[in-house]
Amino acid sequence: MKSYDLQRQERYGAETSHYTLMLITDEDKASQVTLEDGETYFMAHLRYCRVSRQGGRYSFQPVPEAEGGEEHVYSKFGEVDQDTFRGGEFSELVKWGRHMMVFDDRTGIIGEIRGRDHTIIPRQILMTGSGDEAQKGFKCEWATLKGDDLLVGSHGKVRHEEWIKRIGSDGYRVTSEDWGPIYQRMRDALGVGEDGYVVHESAEWHPYRQRWYFFPRKVSHEPFHEPLDEREKGNNLLIEADEEFRQIETRPIGPRTPERGPSSFKLLPGHPTEFVYMKSVEIGGRTESWIGAASFDGTLLADETKIGDFKCEGIEVT
Repeated sequence: MKSYDLQRQERYGAETSHYTLMLITDEDKASQVTLEDGETYFMAHLRYCRVSRQGGRYSFQPVPEAEGGEEHVYSKFGEVDQDTFRGGEFSELVKWGRHMMVFDDRTGIIGEIRGRDHTIIPRQILMTGSGDEAQKGFKCEWATLKGDDLLVGSHGKVRHEEWIKRIGSDGYRVTSEDWGPIYQRMRDALGVGEDGYVVHESAEWHPYRQRWYFFPRKVSHEPFHEPLDEREKGNNLLIEADEEFRQIETRPIGPRTPERGPSSFKLLPGHPTEFVYMKSVEIGGRTESWIGAASFDGTLLADETKIGDFKCEGIEVT
């Protein structure tokens, strides 16, 4: 039986010219809602987007709400943050075998979207850093499949965010791995010194090429300053590395738009040299989501298309 990462890439063949993407929102503090029955939940939106490939170029068309293009998903689980209760802040989607997994960057919960009502069933609660340091949920930001395992990582911006979690194929066995040296090698490849930082929100393991790809959201050669970070530090550089991160290359994916940064990307099944990506904008209360496509050699295969004034941080091919 083929490994899960290969199964994920072989759901569609080379003749495929139409896909549907599932997108999930990160509503931050606005995720908490009270329903008509008086129950309090954390809610996110699932949105759908049609993707067409013609002549090696891609175009995108959000599915209208009247055609089922928007659905709600609900979680009952949150985390106390000072005097507030937060949860349902989803940053990624990954198809793992038959299961569509979601990742909460507030609580560290990995959930599975189940049933017609799209309830999110918790499958794991990941803890920050090594897992033994604090009663704090892991800030899940990127996730991918490598072999049969599900790998989940964080920003890599500060020390406790340089750990990753490896979940075994049974869904229960969790191993914490210190990726500090790996995150440092990627910073070095981007030319970021001690004063700067890199924010990671998207990564993919390529099972055919046996290569890692990271598409950082932010790259800065200066210390963190929130207003400047929001407006100026959006990234357009793709990182490619061998399995051990000993050989690392970077290349631009189109022009850089300073306020936009990648928050998710996915290999396109059937077209293993191509990928689709999401970029996010967050400036004060302003949020936007943009979508694009490219090949791994850096060729743009679509114009970046705005899909709405909301923040989607996870995409997956359905």
